Amino acid sequence: MDCVSLKELIDFLEYGTNLHIGVLFFGSYGNEKCALENDRKIHSGKLCEKFKTNGKQGFKRCLRCRNLALKKALSQKEDFGGLCINGIYEYTKPVIIDGEVACVIYIGNILTDDGREKIEKNLKSSDFENLVESGFDYEKCRTLALVIEGHIRTLLEKYSNEEKSTNSLIENIKSYIKSNLESELEIGSVAKIFHFNPKYLGRLFKKETNTSISEYICTKRLERAAKLLGTSGESVLNISYSVGFKNVTYFNRVFKIKYGVSPKEYRKSSEF
Repeated sequence: MDCVSLKELIDFLEYGTNLHIGVLFFGSYGNEKCALENDRKIHSGKLCEKFKTNGKQGFKRCLRCRNLALKKALSQKEDFGGLCINGIYEYTKPVIIDGEVACVIYIGNILTDDGREKIEKNLKSSDFENLVESGFDYEKCRTLALVIEGHIRTLLEKYSNEEKSTNSLIENIKSYIKSNLESELEIGSVAKIFHFNPKYLGRLFKKETNTSISEYICTKRLERAAKLLGTSGESVLNISYSVGFKNVTYFNRVFKIKYGVSPKEYRKSSEF
């Protein structure tokens, strides 16, 4: 009997709620049945987007908080829950297989009594309750995560020997990069997260994708920047920082090489 995909299970569990459930895979874990869209691999949701665009520091605040949670999950290998920097309750559970973190499950977009005042203060508005799920505590999150973990283990075991159309390790690296474009990304840090020798990982990534890890990172940063230029009112400087470019002059140069116009000209051409 065929098993439902991880996406189908998450869609079912979220149905009728404001929960946001995400799963980020590591190493070579995963297969076609575990494939998820990018917004299922990061903390996301309508309220999250409000915070990310709330002032110049909004995005950076969210990024720092998320990265701390990820590092804690990878190092301690235990589940935990708590309020994010903006007051939203989020639960994080690493799935351990053979002593390694195979993936991290996130359950978030939850409103608690402790977080209510913090959210109101950060947003300066009480118009948010319809965007979050109330009354979902640690134990409920843990129960939900155990259901998801059990299904992930079933999918990994049942479909591990089937021919894959993509290399799971490479897809997981791509997912990690796209989820952390604002971070200090380079081959050494990526290799450390995935427990590989940097040179070996670089050769493997190049063989599978015909591009280097550094080129892939730059391309994804530019694509994210182009999207922001067309959809947000943030300055070119802030956008360049938010996608991981620390030098705006360099950002302007590589952006023009890729798109044929400067970021300002690109934004102008995107206006309706």
